[in-house]
Amino acid sequence: MRITIAGTGYVGLVAAVCLAVRGHDVVAVDREEIVRGLKEGKPGIWEPGLDKLLAEAIGSGRLAFGTDIARAAVHADALMIAVGTPSLADGSADMRQLRAAFGELMRARVCPKLVIVKSTVPIGTCEEWGTILRREGFDTEVAYNPEFMRQGSAIRDFLEPARIVLGCDSPAAAERLRRLYAAWNAPIHLCGRRSAEMIKYASNAFLATKLSFANMMADLCEGYGADIRDVVAGIGFDKRIGGDYMQAGVGYGGSCLPKDLQALQAAGRAVGCPLPLLDAAKQVNDRRIPALFDKLLAAWEELPRSGKRLTVFGLSFKPNTGDLREAPALAFLSMCLTHGIDVCAYDPVVRSIPLPGVQLASDPYEAAAASDAVAIMTEWPQLAALDWHRIASAMRTPVVLDGRNALPKDAIVRLLAASGARYVPTGHPASALRPTPALAGNM
Repeated sequence: MRITIAGTGYVGLVAAVCLAVRGHDVVAVDREEIVRGLKEGKPGIWEPGLDKLLAEAIGSGRLAFGTDIARAAVHADALMIAVGTPSLADGSADMRQLRAAFGELMRARVCPKLVIVKSTVPIGTCEEWGTILRREGFDTEVAYNPEFMRQGSAIRDFLEPARIVLGCDSPAAAERLRRLYAAWNAPIHLCGRRSAEMIKYASNAFLATKLSFANMMADLCEGYGADIRDVVAGIGFDKRIGGDYMQAGVGYGGSCLPKDLQALQAAGRAVGCPLPLLDAAKQVNDRRIPALFDKLLAAWEELPRSGKRLTVFGLSFKPNTGDLREAPALAFLSMCLTHGIDVCAYDPVVRSIPLPGVQLASDPYEAAAASDAVAIMTEWPQLAALDWHRIASAMRTPVVLDGRNALPKDAIVRLLAASGARYVPTGHPASALRPTPALAGNM
């Protein structure tokens, strides 16, 4: 099929590359400065394997780029809209980019028979735009095909999805959508447009709630000396619960879970439907960073407050991505800066940070030197593999706050072998990890 894609952010670019690799002819549209880089094979976002697959798609002749939606859509079998819908101040979705895309099509009097919305949109959006297009004389159906890609594994998630949700209201649209995904081996869930729009929000709201439940239980584990890792593993064997998205830590972030949870809360308010479970999930998540800051102050309780230096390891909201949107590390750094703490940060991928006053280091050992604490905010595997005895020995006050329980036991043992080192985990007691004197002496 000939597919035009509006928007080359995370969703649009990964979709364009993967559809082209699977045999479709794709034209992806965005602003001129973005398109210029894409034509040179520069993705503009960090995602494992994306640069290689982008080069492959361009080299095959099946992926091209443009700046004019209407022109690119003239001969398209379908138009896919994957523009951003960020949160407004009240939590509802900002629909300006979506309206602009439809506006360009209507002004040019060009629109394929099928428009596929991939952007996360309020319930009823596709139905509304379908009505508008028909009123304007277009023979077009607007369908909804939500994405469920995880940053860091987006290519695999697109090419090997757990399910494909197709929201449409006519057999003709359903047939075109099935043709689009004919090369995919995945369960297809065909439903109405409003149901498909709700599936996207409900999926992310459930994941956010699951993470907040794990974090709530982690706090309870700390109070009773239990180990959240054992608790999660134990309940995860129950197939009704499962262990995915149950890792306790500093809270969820990124471009999806916070935004979509707030949008669903706003949707509930709009129709007078309270959503207390989602309200509680957000409250638990909002408390994660202040709680970590309290742990930091407790670790420094017997030391002078002035002149303290903190190093943060990991800035992106999760490993295998450079995305800083709603990253818990930024909220933690902002809180530290507000309290006059000198801060330094290191991340294996991130090379700039929108926080004046934060020194960004290129080497983790240099970053930690002479620090009074290191806080692990992203569970990059590279961090777990560091020489933690060396790090602790170079610190002025060897305190490590493991906000993600990222360190394996052998790394913790080496850390604690350093004289006076203190390890502060999440949801389990650190005392059980302290090495015996004989073991420490062999380090």
